[in-house]
Amino acid sequence: MAEPGDARRLPTNLDVLASDVHSKVEFYKNAYMDCIGINNVLHGVMEEKGKLQEEQKAVVQLDAEKDKLIAELNAQKDHLTTRNEEQAAEIESLKEQLNERESSQALLALQGSGLQSTQSGIVYIRSMKKRQRHSDGSGEDADYQGLSTDLEAAKNELSDIHSKLIKGFIDISSTGGRNIAIKSIGQLSDKPFLQACFKKLTPKEAPEKASELYNFWQKQLLNPDWNPSKTLMDEGISKEIDVHDVNLQELRASWGEEVYKAVVNCLMEIEECGRLTDRTIVPELWNFKENRKATSSECVEYIFSQVKRLNGAKSRTTRRAVNGTNAVTRYNLYKYQAYGEELKTGGSDFVKK
Repeated sequence: MAEPGDARRLPTNLDVLASDVHSKVEFYKNAYMDCIGINNVLHGVMEEKGKLQEEQKAVVQLDAEKDKLIAELNAQKDHLTTRNEEQAAEIESLKEQLNERESSQALLALQGSGLQSTQSGIVYIRSMKKRQRHSDGSGEDADYQGLSTDLEAAKNELSDIHSKLIKGFIDISSTGGRNIAIKSIGQLSDKPFLQACFKKLTPKEAPEKASELYNFWQKQLLNPDWNPSKTLMDEGISKEIDVHDVNLQELRASWGEEVYKAVVNCLMEIEECGRLTDRTIVPELWNFKENRKATSSECVEYIFSQVKRLNGAKSRTTRRAVNGTNAVTRYNLYKYQAYGEELKTGGSDFVKK
């Protein structure tokens, strides 16, 4: 039979036991929440790792495409250089043939008149032998025809490369800060008209008048029948612009030099690009630094410089991204270790209890 003192201590022991149970339940609950937190952090790290791997794959793919593009551009440049050298040699050969032909005709005329000397006859014979050695047996007409065909093929090939360069620059293009870019030949700028009108008219009237002037001169530039034709010399270069054109002089007197120059320069660009008979607005590769048409070789060199600059920028960006991700990963691993140490310490205390 239990003593009265033991009966009184029983509720106290039950309270202590309930408190221990509650403490252990709270400990396990906290441990469970910590495990969930660690799992979430690990999941985030794995996602970051996956993104980094995808970025690295993209960089590798970009490098491969860059190397391929550089190889293609080098091949095209070498091909163009070879074709230019071959054309130069063919032109020199054609000049020699023409000189020989003229000499032969002159000697034949002398021979017919009885004035040809023995020495001239020897020169004529040597010239004929040289022509025979040079000919492939089909005659000069065949040589001329073959050379003409080769030149036409080279011209078509250069035209195709030029068209592809224009298409490529259109895809990447904006003129801001670029030395080589696309310019719309025949497209008049409205900026000089707005500036001139705002100087002379009220803010309300200026835009309407500027639009009226702009539309008139844009229409004039696209009209093949309007073609001022007096040849002038500008720094040693002939320019077919008639300064006495009534409309141009009226524009200059009424609205100033900048508006006049905008129209004249646009007309000169149309002439330079051979569009006087076809006044449609066309895209053209343009050297904005020197204000002239850009050559194909300049465009290729510009593309090389841009690829090189882009490659350097992407390399720096990739290094920064890798360094930043490594720092985050080190910090997260430090947090995991701290969580683990807490769990180990908490678990040991519980076992002791």
